[in-house]
Amino acid sequence: MLVLPRPLLAGPELDPLRSLAIQDGGRVKPFDTFARETARRVTGAKPFGFQKVMGLDPVEWVLAMMADPERWRQEKMIRVTHAGLRQAAHLDADADGKAVYSFAELVAHPGLQAAMDKVHEKVRADREAKLDPIEREVSSLEETLGILDGIFTMSGVRVVPNPNDARGTWFSLHDLDQSDAAPIVTIRTLRDALLRFAKDGDREHLGPAASALSRRLSALSPDTYPAAQDMRREVHYNTFKPFRLAWLLYLLGFLSLLASLGLGRGTVLGRAGLALSVGAWLVHAYGMVVRMMITGRPPVTNMYESVIWVAWGAMLFALVFEAVYRVRFFAACASGVAVVSLILADNVPILDGSIEPLVPVLRDNMWLTIHVLTITLSYAAFFLGMAIAHVNLGLYFFAPGKKELLSRLSLFLYRCLQVGVLLGAAGTLLGGWWASYSWGRFWGWDAKETSIFVALLFYLAILHGRMVGMLRDFGTAVAGVLGFLGVLWAWYGVNFVLGVGLHSYGFGSGGYAYVGGFVAFEIAVVTAAWLRYRVLHRKSPAAAPAPTLQTVP
Repeated sequence: MLVLPRPLLAGPELDPLRSLAIQDGGRVKPFDTFARETARRVTGAKPFGFQKVMGLDPVEWVLAMMADPERWRQEKMIRVTHAGLRQAAHLDADADGKAVYSFAELVAHPGLQAAMDKVHEKVRADREAKLDPIEREVSSLEETLGILDGIFTMSGVRVVPNPNDARGTWFSLHDLDQSDAAPIVTIRTLRDALLRFAKDGDREHLGPAASALSRRLSALSPDTYPAAQDMRREVHYNTFKPFRLAWLLYLLGFLSLLASLGLGRGTVLGRAGLALSVGAWLVHAYGMVVRMMITGRPPVTNMYESVIWVAWGAMLFALVFEAVYRVRFFAACASGVAVVSLILADNVPILDGSIEPLVPVLRDNMWLTIHVLTITLSYAAFFLGMAIAHVNLGLYFFAPGKKELLSRLSLFLYRCLQVGVLLGAAGTLLGGWWASYSWGRFWGWDAKETSIFVALLFYLAILHGRMVGMLRDFGTAVAGVLGFLGVLWAWYGVNFVLGVGLHSYGFGSGGYAYVGGFVAFEIAVVTAAWLRYRVLHRKSPAAAPAPTLQTVP
């Protein structure tokens, strides 16, 4: 084990470096974001987003790698979690069973090199060829190694703006060695001083050196360099972590509401739970607004953002329904699904919160706003309905005698599904309109289009079945659970399982265990509820009369 340099405490001395602008991934971002994204790529998602590498803050870690690259090339820090990738590249775990490797070990590994060459040959043979999940993982690991090499050599740390081309490629810290111009020499001197202070653990002089370097880079090309407030805003978003704070408040609200449901309408717990949920929703909204200010677009362009947005939408509908019915069931259910959604967004590797440039088809903010926000708000309504359906099924297990409550919950579920169907139909039509504008046809039975259409038809069948009496309270609850599996397929399955169609900008891989486990759990819940219902039905054969068009609200 290598002896690491004395860790710098991630205090104010690193703040000037955090907001230093760097061109990476097709956009200009703060150095803090670059470091966090690199740490996530190298070590994987950490529990609740506490991203540390070898005990170091990400900014401190990247600085240490630039200051002493030879040492860090040998350090085991790159986590390869994909079992299929390890098998394809013949990567063996260490004696402790950990799949963690050093940069030097991976770049010299013959099995990995062969796997990367195979991917290169496939792409060279057909640039339009689609990589399978393992090939995508190989390509991603190669990209990670390239990013690390760019840090070690500083050729990938592009912090020097191009003074001649506002939209051109920035120069790296390595490029500073190629010029003897006076401003460049000054910046090079500051770079060397910064790296020396980092290697020595000199906290006293690190901050001033970072501040001086930032000022010099900004003065080199003031018309090109981004506004300091924009960089500070993104650093604030990274450090404040609004969505983590939101789910903590949602959790407190959910527990308070859950405890209050049996204690009466005016309990302190109920009011406190509702206040906590509203507070969480406002923090949640604040996080999305800040993210939109950073990206300049609605927060629904990838799976991570859509999960965040759907959780917020579920709470929005819950608060509207609470204003009408004042029952606390909506708020409790929405808080519960928001907690689950935001924890998953904070921890699941496939839900990458990195901000990336949009593909061309998504660069129309009008269509992105009206279509994607509408269709994902329908997901939110169906998500809330699914949660209420679970409560209804739970009552059949533990309190089947509360028929009045069962009937009310069935009405609440029905209302959620009505909202979801209305928004789903509107979003589907708007999507066709956008497709006509972008692709030259309104409808083409693309995998995404077909999946959303089938899910919408299923929910329409639920509404009509309840209206004409074919589905009663229990049947509506079961259908509300199963229907969301169709939404899940359109939302996740098409992009991460099928990986075909014109919606290729949303494709990804991974997460099969999470989603497969959820689907298995839902099927088990429905099966157990059906068996319980059959037992209760045999004990009480006299069924209630089917609702008619006049009795269904």
